[in-house]
Amino acid sequence: MEKRNENKEIMNNMKPVITDKYEMSYIRKMGNPKTHKTENELVIILPVGCYWAKKTDGCSYCGYQTLVDEMRTTTAPYTYVEILQTEIKKYAENIDRISFFVGGSFFEIPYKERCELISELNNYQNIKEVCIETRPELVTKESIKDILDCLGNKKLQIAFGIESSNEYIRNQIHKKGLDENTYIKAMNILQDLNVHVLIYVFVKPPIPYITDDEAIDDAMKTIKDSFDKGAYAVELECGYIVENSDMYNLYKNGRYKPLSFWSIQKLLKNAIALNRGIVRLAYFSDTPKPIAGPSNCEKCNDKFIKMFDEPDRENGEC
Repeated sequence: MEKRNENKEIMNNMKPVITDKYEMSYIRKMGNPKTHKTENELVIILPVGCYWAKKTDGCSYCGYQTLVDEMRTTTAPYTYVEILQTEIKKYAENIDRISFFVGGSFFEIPYKERCELISELNNYQNIKEVCIETRPELVTKESIKDILDCLGNKKLQIAFGIESSNEYIRNQIHKKGLDENTYIKAMNILQDLNVHVLIYVFVKPPIPYITDDEAIDDAMKTIKDSFDKGAYAVELECGYIVENSDMYNLYKNGRYKPLSFWSIQKLLKNAIALNRGIVRLAYFSDTPKPIAGPSNCEKCNDKFIKMFDEPDRENGEC
């Protein structure tokens, strides 16, 4: 047994460090609706994964669990605190916010580890707000209070994906496995604890031959419904294609086309005009890296991407 453990340790030492092999973070510019200034949000990727993806085939647009499995088997052992410390050191910029992307649920991290991770943030006084993502069914009053106790005086935001307020689209198309009562319960718990709620809205679900206008209609209904239920902000996830997903199969067979940038611009204008809360636009890249995403033509693609990258300081939109 001792010899076997020694061999295992040697093999682990031969594997690369996860933060050397993979890009585990990036900076994105965020508009602050209170100060009307641009702030830096450090997005840190944690290979936590998703119990729903392990239990089923996962959501139809997501291929993250496959990457998580790869990260865990091809790199040396790591801790989440080590990833956090390494990624923060990479950036000379002043970091105002931290967002943990886990591709599932932060609360799947064991209790002790997540408390250590959150407590580590108290060593960085410039960080004023922390965003963590989860599936709504894992939100409890106790789990949120634990995070708040570890967080000190930093503001907490919880993000989760409703994707669509249409029950059929959410569960039959996106395969989300999420009923309305569950996410309403989670939102009520968070509001009672004065925690901001960020809702992910997936724009253009993987329905064969769906049009951009149909996608905009579904997204606008979901945005309105999210604000009606108390969301502080919504983030628009605009249909990019990743491998190892149902959505990829539709795209590969010519039955699905990502949004045009013109349609995204139209949706943003309509959503901001509601004047109900903060509207954010997610990056057009993700982890794992998409093979296709929103576009127009080569002449104007770069112009649109540059425009979308500029934070809207008046509306706090990125």
